[in-house]
Amino acid sequence: MPTAIVTGAAIRIGRAMALHLAGKGFNIALHYNKSEPTAVIEEIKSQGVRCQSYSCDFSNLEETDQFFSKILADFDDIELLINSAANFIQENLEETQKQTLIDTMNLNLMSPYLLMRDYKCSVNKGMIVNILDERVRKHISTFGAYSVSKVGLKHLTELAAVEWGQTVRVNGIAPGLILPPQGGAPDYLEKAAKKVPMRKHGKMENLLQALDYLLGNQFVNGDTLFVDGAESL
Repeated sequence: MPTAIVTGAAIRIGRAMALHLAGKGFNIALHYNKSEPTAVIEEIKSQGVRCQSYSCDFSNLEETDQFFSKILADFDDIELLINSAANFIQENLEETQKQTLIDTMNLNLMSPYLLMRDYKCSVNKGMIVNILDERVRKHISTFGAYSVSKVGLKHLTELAAVEWGQTVRVNGIAPGLILPPQGGAPDYLEKAAKKVPMRKHGKMENLLQALDYLLGNQFVNGDTLFVDGAESL
């Protein structure tokens, strides 16, 4: 069976993608940090595939440097890397604390960069998918460090696709209004949907359909699929 590495796989988008890939027959190398992964690990294993979990704080680049070698010791059939782990801190440019900037850039951009490098050097086949954000098309300073990190990750996605295209495809998925922020009000999605051209919010299955498209179409490389109901426009 092929193996997929999914970062941030204990919660939210990463969790949904790990479960979806398990259902398609992928073994899962599951990354988590502070979130409890036991429930999702058991659910993945119930689908008849292997699942090994790896704890790592990607805001610490020393830990990131050791991460890939641990997975290679357990799996030798890796075909997919999904970079989903991220933080989402609301501080505009002038409010951004130094630690926020360091942690956000390390977690959202620097660690994916290192993982992509290690994937290319060690695996050199299959595909990398970076989870971006529809706001990479916009200029919204509310989440300053986050926005800069995601724009950087989109550019990195394109650079890697050009440099590595002969052996590794690299693509992005940019979600729009799919999930409420952690701790968001129960009616968050309904209220926010008024700003989406389609006047509705998306569902997790829409992101999974985008992932399936990227997996199935072997001539898509360097692209970002905006799953956002045209909100980014």
